[in-house]
Amino acid sequence: MPRRPRLLVDGGYYHLLARGNNRLFVFDVEGDRGYTKFKDLMKESKERFSWKIMHYCLMANHIHILGWIERGVEMPQLMQFLLLGYSRWYRKRASYVGHLWQGRYKSPLIEKESYFLECGRYIERNPVRAGIVKRVKDYRWTSYRHYAYGEGDPLLDDSPYYEGMDLMTLFSIENSLRSISRVSLLVTPP
Repeated sequence: MPRRPRLLVDGGYYHLLARGNNRLFVFDVEGDRGYTKFKDLMKESKERFSWKIMHYCLMANHIHILGWIERGVEMPQLMQFLLLGYSRWYRKRASYVGHLWQGRYKSPLIEKESYFLECGRYIERNPVRAGIVKRVKDYRWTSYRHYAYGEGDPLLDDSPYYEGMDLMTLFSIENSLRSISRVSLLVTPP
């Protein structure tokens, strides 16, 4: 059975996901060097492709990125740049042979503001759900601290939906999707 073609939309927001093959810890190389290398590739990709990163989380065995891409047809090249570029680097460092990433990356299109907001929270709360940390702020490889504390992150472009919001409330674990939906009605989309 052939796989379905990817939905590629100009000016679309996407939740991009890729998992290590066999749930391999793909960033477990030379201490934190793997995480740093992937962030470097993300930064370089922003110079090569017309895209913006709103949220990200690099977990030991997978990645989540919420991004906007100007030309949808560039997404496969963008993801190839990130995933293949990292694979090449990883294979040299870890003497690894074979596929580093499991199957195709996933790229669901985000069409609703409420899904955009929940997706951002989902991405940044991933380390808590995985039991790696008790508080999101304690995990280094996520965009959470940028939004919650205003810490600069050169990878990020501010979300068009967050202007004027109380972001600490938005990203708190106790906050429900219903609360986000009420707040999001006050925000004008881009």
